[in-house]
Amino acid sequence: MALATWWRGDSVPPLSLLPGFRVEAARDTHLIAQINQLARHEVRQRMHTGHQPYIAYVEQVPVGYGWMATQEASIGELDVRFALPATDRYLWDFATLPDWQGYGIYPRLLQGILTQHVPTVERVWIIHAPENSPSGVGMTKAGLLPIGQLSFRSDGGVGLAPFDSLERAQAGAALLGIPLIESVLAPCWCCGATTHKHITALDADTCWPPLRPMTQPCTCAIELKPAKTLAA
Repeated sequence: MALATWWRGDSVPPLSLLPGFRVEAARDTHLIAQINQLARHEVRQRMHTGHQPYIAYVEQVPVGYGWMATQEASIGELDVRFALPATDRYLWDFATLPDWQGYGIYPRLLQGILTQHVPTVERVWIIHAPENSPSGVGMTKAGLLPIGQLSFRSDGGVGLAPFDSLERAQAGAALLGIPLIESVLAPCWCCGATTHKHITALDADTCWPPLRPMTQPCTCAIELKPAKTLAA
């Protein structure tokens, strides 16, 4: 599972025009509950605790959604909870509606949120699950770049193995309240949660970001069933 970030001053890569596309902060709890498939009381609770929903539209049609945490957030798969500084935001729970998948909605939605908050936000954070490689591609297209690999450690704790930017990895680890580590138990949380033995994957391409020299081959391809059982 990768941690990615955007800092004020970073470039926002240009994306081709999608006619009629726009991003709006959602106020209609009924609409966000419907497209997010949540109970309205859960939507209200999220908003009450500082989570802002956004909806992407093409003309008047909702095509995708996502949430931005402004106060605190959590990564349930890793049992990590953290508070956000006043100038940081955390993006989570994004989806493109089925009829609009393949149109590049996700990176445009991410960029729409980024550009709305450039004047007031210093850093934006997001994670990416390796089994959903199109999501990782969309993040990169939007300008959110991976800075480290989140992993379970052999003692059962969680750590962050840096990629190229040590400064940003240190900031990300401090935000999450976890240590930096030199290597990962496995490239994704599915592997790390279920095995302490490295096994060559049948298809390492299922991991994202691409495997670095510091990582061991992903085992998800051959251990998918037990990984889902333990992660549930």
